[in-house]
Amino acid sequence: MLKLATPLVFWGLTAAPSFAPHDPMAGVALAAYSYPQNSSSNTLASQLFERQSYKPVIDTAVESIYNALSANDLNAALEVANRLVTEFPNFHLGHMLRGDILSLKAGRPVREIGDIPDVPKSKLNELRELREEAVARFKAVKDRPQKDLLPSELVQLREDQKFVILVDTSRSRLFLYENSFPAPRLVTDFYVSQGKMGAVKEREGDKRTPIGVYTITELLPKEKLTDFYGPIALPIDYPNAWDKRLGKTGYGIWLHGMPRQYASRPPKASDGCVVLANQDLLALKQFVDVGTTQVVISERLDFVPIEVWKSHRSAILRMVKTWEEDLEKGFSKGIYHYASTVKIDGMDLMEWQQAKQVNSKSFGDIRIEDLSVMRYPSDKDMMVMSFVQKDKLSGKTRKQQYWMKVGTSWKIVQEDSQQL
Repeated sequence: MLKLATPLVFWGLTAAPSFAPHDPMAGVALAAYSYPQNSSSNTLASQLFERQSYKPVIDTAVESIYNALSANDLNAALEVANRLVTEFPNFHLGHMLRGDILSLKAGRPVREIGDIPDVPKSKLNELRELREEAVARFKAVKDRPQKDLLPSELVQLREDQKFVILVDTSRSRLFLYENSFPAPRLVTDFYVSQGKMGAVKEREGDKRTPIGVYTITELLPKEKLTDFYGPIALPIDYPNAWDKRLGKTGYGIWLHGMPRQYASRPPKASDGCVVLANQDLLALKQFVDVGTTQVVISERLDFVPIEVWKSHRSAILRMVKTWEEDLEKGFSKGIYHYASTVKIDGMDLMEWQQAKQVNSKSFGDIRIEDLSVMRYPSDKDMMVMSFVQKDKLSGKTRKQQYWMKVGTSWKIVQEDSQQL
């Protein structure tokens, strides 16, 4: 059997990752993904949804090609590539990988991914984007978080938040976690595209994807969309309260699909939205609850051991409990937890105190319910939490707080409330 050429070392194919199956073809199913409406039938889709463990079809195939190439098994790699391009003829990267595999089988050294001779200048940019997609997909195989790791950004979800979506722009991956006990469970992950100029959106039109914690606000059906956005779209509430505090602008950030002519897009291809393959987006839809499901978008998710995650979570929950207990003793005690620059319902601290006359009134017993806590992505020294607060002074309110580490202490830098 032919061995991979030495110049292929940059592919990262020198050894299969430890979690790869010994048989590169094991578990590969390229059966066409059907619409969720068929979930009552005995289809691949229905079986996957029942297990809540949908595996992206194209991702699974590309991973199998990677593993086969890692094992120098060109025949297995070609078999999967052939099936892939037959079922998804519009998956351009699949055709490029198949061409590289055929070149290797013919004995021609492949010095780089997509080693195509005499490429017209008009196609060079397209080739570069396909190579970037290949690198992102291959890295995801080796860089997938192990089962004993959890994202530190995910601290606590309230009971009605069954699932949460986390997007890692540097990995070009979307991770779907289930709110399970005693710790969140990774359901699946998808390849995604982000803004043409990368992440960290600052202003309207900068073609960047925002970084932050958001909520899915709507589900737009295909009847309200052009083909450009695929079968559905899931808008998020960018800019959030903290984005507005920082003066960030823009609107219309969605999770959406792609035109029928594509099965996949380059890692950086949108005007700021998070873009999924259409079949992956339809799969994700089944786990989304409009108005409840949160989307955490980070430049680089921070995966930590479960025991570390549990320790961080306990410390954060203790901090919230201390704030609650101090506030019950009176605002003169609770004020310690608020930064001097805090904004409460759009007001400075002194202005808010005067408006609410909190110094002369007591909160009484405080009850905190439906607590949700996230470490703010790409910033370990910031958190956002939402909850329902019941007390004698304000009645029943839904609150959202942003906490930031100021010196050695955590302080509330923004608090917004809504009367219930």
